[in-house]
Amino acid sequence: MVRCVISAGFGLALLAVPAAAEEAPSFAGKTITMTIGFGAGGSVDLYGRTLGRYLVEHLPGHPYLIVINQLGAGGVVALNSWAAKAEPNGLAITIGAESQTDPDAIFRTQAKYETTSFNYVGGLTAYSQGLFVAKDAVARLYDKSQKPVIMGLVGSTLRSGNYQVLWGAKVLGWNVKWVRGYPSTSELRQALERGEIEMSTFGASRDIKGLIDSCNFKVVSQGGTVKDGQRVPRSAFGDAPILATLVKGKITDPLAQKAFDYTENVSQVGMWLALPPKTPQPIVAAYVKAFDDTLKDPDYQADFAKIDPDSPVASKADIEALIGKLAKVSPETVEYIQDEMKRQDVDKTN
Repeated sequence: MVRCVISAGFGLALLAVPAAAEEAPSFAGKTITMTIGFGAGGSVDLYGRTLGRYLVEHLPGHPYLIVINQLGAGGVVALNSWAAKAEPNGLAITIGAESQTDPDAIFRTQAKYETTSFNYVGGLTAYSQGLFVAKDAVARLYDKSQKPVIMGLVGSTLRSGNYQVLWGAKVLGWNVKWVRGYPSTSELRQALERGEIEMSTFGASRDIKGLIDSCNFKVVSQGGTVKDGQRVPRSAFGDAPILATLVKGKITDPLAQKAFDYTENVSQVGMWLALPPKTPQPIVAAYVKAFDDTLKDPDYQADFAKIDPDSPVASKADIEALIGKLAKVSPETVEYIQDEMKRQDVDKTN
């Protein structure tokens, strides 16, 4: 039987129950609080709630689950609070995403946490995102004598798919105007469908299907997904080219190449489940086992297939390796991206 998921305001205190560092944990009669720094109904929220419902059934003692949504700065506000307040007792977990681990976003939002200090459990590798452009605006994307194509952005910082547009404008001369500040992916999609904006990037299967089925948009590029060390296209995007292929051989500045490589790495960060720093190893191990058991659960598989059936799984080791790599990105590389964002007026209030 699946336990109930209870939504709550962020004002609820995280429950703290001590756990012996060397004993196998039991969560019987206890409540797990899952913090999600993104809006209800978005891809991170749907993943977290679906995973959480089954995860508690596979944890020892089958605890209850409360889910808390707290928006702000691409999830950084929630993660700042969670990292500062969450007790390392196994009762406080978080679902995170790329914008909370991107060195550029971390610097710009003045994040107060160390990404390498978290105890990662598992999650998803980022799926290839497609750049959807309104069909009546496609020609303008390649013609700077016309008015710019309006690119919509969630929050105030770039997310993985958005870097396609940054490099498209920088290297390929795309004709773009940025509009930032949408609170969630679902609202961004509504803005695109209303004609309020003319393009943006999407990766969730439900968004892709809806936009393609409308026949009002063209996918002009995609990020690709790394498999066996190579970027491969996503079949849902048809013949849309991978951005790395479009810019290959066109970046001559060594620092610019490092910046491009950094954005290619960050675009592989999907969604992840983590425990606070200093969580005892037996608790971490219990969560890793519960995560693995959840992936094998046919009921979870059926439920998750309704959300995003083609999302690749990332193991604890996969996530730790990628986060560790991003933590080593040089300040000069981040500064290059920041300067380019300023040049393109990504930060401009519209």
